[in-house]
Order: sequence, then C-alpha cells, then structure tokens
Amino acid sequence: MAYIPGYTYDIFISYAHVDNETIFGQRDGWIEQFYKNLNLLLAKRMGRMDTIKIWWDNKKLDGSRLFDESIKEGIRQSAIMLSIVSPGYLASEYCMSELQLFHKKSQQEATGLKVGDRSRILNILLNNIPYTQWPAELGGTTGFHFHDAVQSGEFGDPIDFNHPHFTTKMKELRDSVLALCERFHNVHSVLPLTAHAEQQTRENFTIFFGEVADTLRSARKRTISDLEKKGFNIIYGVPPPDDAEAHEQRVKDELKKTELAVHLLDQYPGRDIPGSDDQWYSQKQAELALQFAKSKIVWVPAELDFESVEDEKYKIFLQELETGNRSEGSFEYIRGVKSTLSQEVADIAAILKQEHERKKAKGKISVLLDTHFTDQVYAMDVGKALLENDIQAFINPQEDDPRKNINLLAERISHVSKLIFFYGKVSRDWVLERMSAALQVIVTNNYPIDDFFIYLAPPRKDPNEISLKQRFLKVSVIDNSTNTNLDTSVLNTFLKNLKGE
Repeated sequence: MAYIPGYTYDIFISYAHVDNETIFGQRDGWIEQFYKNLNLLLAKRMGRMDTIKIWWDNKKLDGSRLFDESIKEGIRQSAIMLSIVSPGYLASEYCMSELQLFHKKSQQEATGLKVGDRSRILNILLNNIPYTQWPAELGGTTGFHFHDAVQSGEFGDPIDFNHPHFTTKMKELRDSVLALCERFHNVHSVLPLTAHAEQQTRENFTIFFGEVADTLRSARKRTISDLEKKGFNIIYGVPPPDDAEAHEQRVKDELKKTELAVHLLDQYPGRDIPGSDDQWYSQKQAELALQFAKSKIVWVPAELDFESVEDEKYKIFLQELETGNRSEGSFEYIRGVKSTLSQEVADIAAILKQEHERKKAKGKISVLLDTHFTDQVYAMDVGKALLENDIQAFINPQEDDPRKNINLLAERISHVSKLIFFYGKVSRDWVLERMSAALQVIVTNNYPIDDFFIYLAPPRKDPNEISLKQRFLKVSVIDNSTNTNLDTSVLNTFLKNLKGE
C-alpha cells in the first residue's frame, strides 16, 4: 500500500510518450530518468525504497487504442498527480483524459483537490508554456520549471538530466512532494474515512493468504494483485520462519490482524515443514486458520480428483474439508476455476468488510467536521481529539464558494448524526451560508441529523454574533477562539454535548 492511507499509489506520473523518446544517443528517455531520479531521491529521504509508491506507464500507446483501463485504475488509486506538461502533453487526448479524470475524482473525495493550501496536482513544465495555454485543471497550480528558458518569451528545452540545474530542480520537487505527502498522510491518519462508502469500508480490512504449492503460485499472485487494486490489505509470504514452532506462532500472530484467511489447495501439498515427514506449510496454515481466523475461504480446483492425491494423510484432510467433517467451525468452501478465483474472493470479502464496518460503527457517534481550507489544520486537531474519545470524525474541507459541491455535502451528511461547522479565519457570512446549505440538504433528504455545532476557532470572536434562525435543529456554539491550542475545559464541554451528557 501507499504511504498515504487509503491509496494504492502516492503519485501518478502523467506524461506524453513522445517526451520519453531518446535522442542524441541517450540510453533512457527524459521521463524515465525523471522517474528514476525522483524515486531514488524520495527513497533516500524516507530511508528505504518504495515507501512512496509511484505509478508511471511505460507502455507505448497510440491512437488506435482506447484509454487504457489499467491507467484509469492507477489514477483512481493515486493520491497525487504529476503532470509533465509539454506541447506533446497538451496535444495528447490520453494525457488530457488522465488529467481530467484525476481532477474530477479528487474533487469527489473527502480531502478535495487541495490538502491545506497545496494542490494535489503538480505542474511539471518541460517547456516555458504560458499560463494562458495551461489546461483549466492546472489553474491554481504552481509550475515547476524543468526547462532552460531564461526570459519570459523564450520557449526553452527540457533540462538535460546530466546538468547541475536538473539536480537542483529535482531536489526542489522532492521537497514539495514530501511536504504534500506528509500533510496528506496526517489528514488521513487523523480522519481515515472518506465520504465514499467503498473507501470507508476498505480501511483496516486485511486478508491473509496461506502458503501454496508451486502449481498455485501464479494464481495466488494474480489474485493478490487484483485484491490490492481494490484497496484490500494483504498479508502473505509466511514462512519464514521455517522452524515448526516459530512458524506456527507467526501464523497465529498474522491471523490476529486479519478479517479473512484464504487458502488455495490442490492435489499437491507443496513444501514440507523441516523435521516432519507428514506436515506441510499449506495444510498447517489452513488448519490454524480454521481454528483462529475470523472468516476463512478454502479454494480447490474444480477438476481436483482425490484419487490423484498421493499422500494419504493429505488426501484425508482434503476430503474432510469437502465433506465438512471438521470440528473447527464454519468456512467457505469453493470448487472453482483459476480465471474466476480473484472475483470469488473479492465478492466474499466485500460482504465481510461491510459487516465488519457495520459492527465497528454500531453505537458510535459519527460527526462531520465542515471547514474551510484555511481552518483545516485546526479542524484536524479537533478531529484527533474526537477520535481519541471514540467519536468517529469525518473532515469536509471546502473552498470559498459555500454553496459549491452540494451533492458531495449531501452524500457526506448521510453518514453522520451531527454536523460541526468551523468558524475560524473565514467570514461569518461564509459559515452561515454553509449551514443554510446543509440545512436545506437535511430537510430535502429527511436525514436524521439531530444537532448543529458551531466551533469558534481563532481569531477571537463573540459567541453571540452568530446564529442560524431556524426551528428544526438545536444549534450549539463552542467557543475556543481565544486560544490557539485546544482548551481542555472547552473540549470536555464539547464532548459532553456531543454525547448528550
């Protein structure tokens, strides 16, 4: 998974393939060198490789192919986009589709298109292209100049990656990317659930995949890849340790972290446990899962013939699984084909994770923190305090237009029971307009919201100056505007009000 929770990739690199073509005897194209340098600079700063995960497409697309589905999925699963802008980029339908898709999907997510004052789209300029020629989706972004133009009228060429200026620019970009990733990571760590139910339920849902025989390794690898793309956390690769006792303890520890265990078995038991002639890792892990896993799936090929199983003990184990003559409890048994394996597991996992989230949310107070971007950091601090007191907090940072994205507001309100509006650095009129919009949504959709709270954040304000004249909901004002930090007494009063004490 990515460094930023809730995503498969931290960064998606969008570029025109013409800009990666080699010239002057170069071994690698400009984009490939850009990717390698950025990846290495990020790894060195983070301390290890692949902490920040980057998606980039190294295939050759041409006009005869439809917009690649794998690219669409990469965009949907990415937190940040780097748009490498050039004449080729602006002329490419594929590049424009990538940019538009990321822009649209980001607007629909809880964080929005900005994290604080930072855009999630970074504009990498390969040439000195005037602002007036930028796509609308790049409006409000700051361009990172990777060209050698000195004056405003010069068009410029991409900086050669052997030039010292290239290193300087890469370091500047690295620092900006890390700052954005860190802020994004903190937002999702404090408030990990987004407004979309699919993203809400997939958080913290982990699947354990047991050891398999060599005949099933490709099927397991493909299934794991498909599930990771759908946002599931996957644990696999046990053993090591190889020692029987240490291995058993490791499997038990991993099963405690999971909501589902999946075991793929066929006529071959696979690798045996050292020191034992009739114990195999695949069977042992399946037996442990039957005892200790919350939910489990046992899958065997449809064509499996028990008479083809050479080891008698392993044959009896497989037969008991099929007939249900096991004492450990219920499990899902599937005779299937490899081509539908990943979908079968995904379907069962989807049902289980919905139930998992329903149980987690039962009886828990859920609130929406509605805030302007300028007050987002303060709202995050409040959200963290709420989570520490077992109150589920969703954040909803908005732009200057309080009536913008009403449909998104409606969708987010549907998941909570209380609304908290932050009145900090924004105007009084902005807050009142935002509350009026929310009230309209509640009345129109008959949502069961029972409380509005107005949270006064710095700078200092008069609590009597703001009220929403209506007779449908109780509106409470919480005044923390005189203190730049969270006031403990104010927070305790706020928590009591939220809990109805």
